[in-house]
Amino acid sequence: MTIRKQWLLVLMLIAIFAVSVNSFVLSSLTDRYFVDYMKEDYDKHFKQIVEYSKRALTETDFSNVQMAIELETHLDDPITRIKLYNAEGTLIVDVSNNNQIMRGMPNNKMMGRMMGAQFEEVDYAEIKDDNRIIGQLNITRYSSVENSMATQMFKVSLISNSLYSIAIVLIFAVIIGIYVSRRMSKDLINTAEMAQNIDLGTQIKIDLAKVKEIRIIQQSLESLGSRLKLKQKSRKTTIDELVHQTRTPLTILRTHLEGFEDGIIEMTPEQLRICENQIENITSIISNMSGMIDADKDYEVINIEEFEFSGLIKQIVSGLRIQFAKKKIEFRLIENQKVVLKSDKYKLSQAIYNILTNAYKFTEENGKVTVDYQVASDQLHIIIKDTGIGISENEIKKIFDAYYSSKFSSLRGEGIGLYVAKENISRIKGEITVESTPHKGSTFTIVVPL
Repeated sequence: MTIRKQWLLVLMLIAIFAVSVNSFVLSSLTDRYFVDYMKEDYDKHFKQIVEYSKRALTETDFSNVQMAIELETHLDDPITRIKLYNAEGTLIVDVSNNNQIMRGMPNNKMMGRMMGAQFEEVDYAEIKDDNRIIGQLNITRYSSVENSMATQMFKVSLISNSLYSIAIVLIFAVIIGIYVSRRMSKDLINTAEMAQNIDLGTQIKIDLAKVKEIRIIQQSLESLGSRLKLKQKSRKTTIDELVHQTRTPLTILRTHLEGFEDGIIEMTPEQLRICENQIENITSIISNMSGMIDADKDYEVINIEEFEFSGLIKQIVSGLRIQFAKKKIEFRLIENQKVVLKSDKYKLSQAIYNILTNAYKFTEENGKVTVDYQVASDQLHIIIKDTGIGISENEIKKIFDAYYSSKFSSLRGEGIGLYVAKENISRIKGEITVESTPHKGSTFTIVVPL
């Protein structure tokens, strides 16, 4: 059964129960007070009949017809018949309301069945004058005031009105229930659609429900969808980072293999060591990617080690030198001093590779790229300068964003290289800054703690 049908059923049952209880309580109270009133009214009539009969029997100017007319005025429910006898026991007046009370009365059949089942009783009263019996009254009434015609009519009226009340309340309950259930079912349907869209990886904006509990669920689903979307985007960015990181060592390997094949590069131990390092980098990247896919955790692990930086930077420059030479770009390392650095060797080298690759891409033939470094205040400053196309002031704030690509260059990349470089340097507690002039070149500065 749907929530809508359950809501309507519960609302109707509550309405019926509430009206029934209310009708029962009111009927009981009203019936009790009405019966008391009828008893008081009967006692009042009984007393009046006795007083009138005494006066009529003691005075001589009352005729039988006149007495009958007067006594008929007291034929009021529950009294159905009055007989007046004189001292000798002779019946002088006999009045009744048989077949009169039913005429013109609603629900005649119902009342007839009810009254046919009732019994009548006779109350006797001796009429005395100075302790002398001068007559007798026989007053016929219903067996009890509760069984009187007026009382039964009152009860029937209460029952009928209660039934009408139940019908009216049910109509309003159904109308209100349908309206409210539509609102609730609509909100629940929207909530179900939100959950399905999250499951399918899509997200649509809906108006939040006014029902507090449903609104809380919808807000929780929205928050969950946003977190999943951010996590999915983060996962995609991470995979793109890893894929991008494999390109630099693969490019260096390809360049060296082509150099070996063409005889441009001699197969010396140093050159072989460069190729081995690139293979180690690719192996590390693939291992990180496998671990990230298999486990729901951050793939990045910071490996802090102590190493000599001058050897690392010479190796990087040597690995990229052939690539720059093919494009006729002057590429050289200025500083040669030995610096011992304690950091993540892989992340630092990857950041330098990405900045140099970016410089290679945006520096035209016969251009110049230099790498320099210096120590200041327990920090290592790595300065990479190029004479490339430069970066506009508006774009400097965006170049480190993931997937950002310059609109003013025909060399459109994936926009992930500088993002990876900045992320790597941030993870090893360093920072990257850039200064650039359009059409004159750019200067990237990497600062890392020693």
